Amino acid sequence: MKLNTPLKRMVTGLILVAVLAILCSNYATEYEYHQKYPSYGALISDYPEGEVVNVGGTVTHIGSSQFQILENYHGQNINLSINSSTPVNLEDQVSVVGVLGPNHTIIQVERVEVNEYWKYLFLLLRSFLAVILLIFIFYRYWSFDWKNFEFGRR
Repeated sequence: MKLNTPLKRMVTGLILVAVLAILCSNYATEYEYHQKYPSYGALISDYPEGEVVNVGGTVTHIGSSQFQILENYHGQNINLSINSSTPVNLEDQVSVVGVLGPNHTIIQVERVEVNEYWKYLFLLLRSFLAVILLIFIFYRYWSFDWKNFEFGRR
């Protein structure tokens, strides 16, 4: 397939972007059905008490032997109490695998993964700086020809 004209390049680019958008939206809507343990969708629909669930959220309250997390699932705020002595701080992102008990409580924790808030902000800062560096390098060595609708080396 020869992409000699700018129109052919634009149409091909639009088709590739549309396919990528369709694949991304399919992944976003279907990923819950392929998880090992049920998540918030199952909590809302049938509340599988006594089963292992995989939940996550932001730490909103810390007690002596438990902490609470909050997750906004499709516009509905869900608060869960986690019975664990894992050291966490407010605003940390937590992912928990454990047995679901009554009253939105995880009674037996199998695994807790904590992503500290400052590490999350540091990750965003590093990503932002890397994007700026890549844009600088790209524009230093490449240019875009609007007439032919293609990138060319400087």
